[in-house]
Amino acid sequence: MNNATLAAPGQRQQRIRDIFVDHPIHHEATKALKRFYMPVAGGIHSRGSICALIGQSRTGKSFAANEIVVGYKSQVGQDGVKRPVLLVDCPIEGGTRGILDRIADALGLTVSTRITNANLIGVILRELRRAEVEFVIFDESQELFPEKNKKILNFARALLRKMLNLNQFNIVCIGLPETYSVIAEDPQLFGRGGLEHKHLSPYDWKNEVDQKNFRALCHKFDEEMPFEKSGFGTQDFAYRLFLASGGCIGHLKNYLIDAGNRAISDASLQVELRHFSDAYDARKRPGETFNPFNSTSN
Repeated sequence: MNNATLAAPGQRQQRIRDIFVDHPIHHEATKALKRFYMPVAGGIHSRGSICALIGQSRTGKSFAANEIVVGYKSQVGQDGVKRPVLLVDCPIEGGTRGILDRIADALGLTVSTRITNANLIGVILRELRRAEVEFVIFDESQELFPEKNKKILNFARALLRKMLNLNQFNIVCIGLPETYSVIAEDPQLFGRGGLEHKHLSPYDWKNEVDQKNFRALCHKFDEEMPFEKSGFGTQDFAYRLFLASGGCIGHLKNYLIDAGNRAISDASLQVELRHFSDAYDARKRPGETFNPFNSTSN
């Protein structure tokens, strides 16, 4: 019996949530971000260019960004904190001031609400220099470029140009696929390096290599779950998991967490198809009848 099956329910839940399985798409994401930052191992960081890491939701873009930040931790210098990598989580709302406030927050700045946008931009640019920032990551950057709000769109483009004018760091915009075209439409931004980018795609079951990698990913999750092995990596089980997740690692993890919780609740030794079936039913769109964990999957 797997020793993890003997742990307390809360510990088993946390173990499921904490499972991380390295896999090819994650490698692609982190490799791209490292190349945007440090194109030569042991060399110097790039500067003055804008890049993009794009892909549909839940393909692991933000996870890779956070891993890069952890790998290049801030340090305290004589005149304050030095931040080699700056991660800015773009605001969903708040307009132009919301964008500036998020950058200020990432820099650890405390600013008055009475300061004007123009003055705050100056404060941010000075702090970027002082903190010796080498790489700036804007996550959820589609929020920077709302095509229906030209004011925010134009402001964001101009702000990024000002930041790049420091010629101190590269900027990478992480977002949905449309992020690329919105940036590329600005010739001044596109001219800052030609917009090097990486497009992450979910695993494709019809692609032989992708299918093999997805099955290996499922098998590894099966090994890490606090249960007896359930056979996630078998052809049939993996295909069902693929149909449910669309090949996206984030969606797959959602189902593993929910099905695992259900298996813990009924004291099952394994995570069974019925647990995934219930998890899928809880997420089905209204009127949807298909459930990959109930029907014949082939």
